[in-house]
Amino acid sequence: MKHRSTWLLLLAAPAAVGCSSSGDALPTSPPKEVTKVASGGFTSPTDAVASLDGSEFYFAAFTADEGQAAVFRTAAKPDSTAEVLATAPLSLPIGLVLSCDGATLYVADAGADSGGIYEVSPKGGDPADLGVTGLSHIGGLAMSPDCETLFVTARTDDGAPALFSVSRKGGAAALVYSGAPLASPTGLHVDSEGVAWVMDHQAVGERGVGVLFAIAKDGSQAQEVASDLRMGTPGGVSLTAGGGTAVMPTRDRDGNAQLTSVVIATGEVTQLAAPDLIDPAGLRTAREAGVFAVVDSEGGAIYRAQ
Repeated sequence: MKHRSTWLLLLAAPAAVGCSSSGDALPTSPPKEVTKVASGGFTSPTDAVASLDGSEFYFAAFTADEGQAAVFRTAAKPDSTAEVLATAPLSLPIGLVLSCDGATLYVADAGADSGGIYEVSPKGGDPADLGVTGLSHIGGLAMSPDCETLFVTARTDDGAPALFSVSRKGGAAALVYSGAPLASPTGLHVDSEGVAWVMDHQAVGERGVGVLFAIAKDGSQAQEVASDLRMGTPGGVSLTAGGGTAVMPTRDRDGNAQLTSVVIATGEVTQLAAPDLIDPAGLRTAREAGVFAVVDSEGGAIYRAQ
């Protein structure tokens, strides 16, 4: 992984993703331990997001009995049981993000021919199609700093890999950035400065395949932050709740799962071994706590990192 002076200038200020309701400073340090919280009753989870305080996790997977695509909820503690919140018309849910007030889940469905963004209540119920137009082959979701706009990795009508923004009420998507160096963007996080952090499985960076990009708020550039990342499917990236540190599920050169953290201000890289995970995939922090929801796609389990 390589620290780049250009992206240091772009991302110089630590960027928080949420505000602590108690007024306490939010954590900026990377997680130090990984604990399984739920398995069984579902298969092939793709992405997960934590509730505001990190006490519950919501995740996308398939039911174990019928293989139905669904959104689940589980407590963020060991030996918890997952419950189904929503199913049809979901077909391949691959990205999740929570509204800033915690009242709405947004789900990206890669199985949709076009659009493919749904609204789901954390309490359960039928998904509502937001009727998003102007994009296809959706990959990941993130929330804007003002909490009114969704950012989306997907493809343009002519097939170019791209980053879009769209109102969280739905409608036409606006193009933020498209084309090279993006190749197959998936995991996505937008920080409080409006910088989009984008994971790309197929992009080739200076050190190899698998790149984390930082895309400027105005879409003027997509800058390589790190490359030669052996990420799961889909890729995941999230800043700590207090900003300042990016966290990604990856594998080492021997194929062992780990969480890779990069301190924005210094470029310092640390690795947290996660030997129980088989295929580390989606990941996202709680907005108001030092807790990450982490997906093991092949292992069929949800983990808590803190």
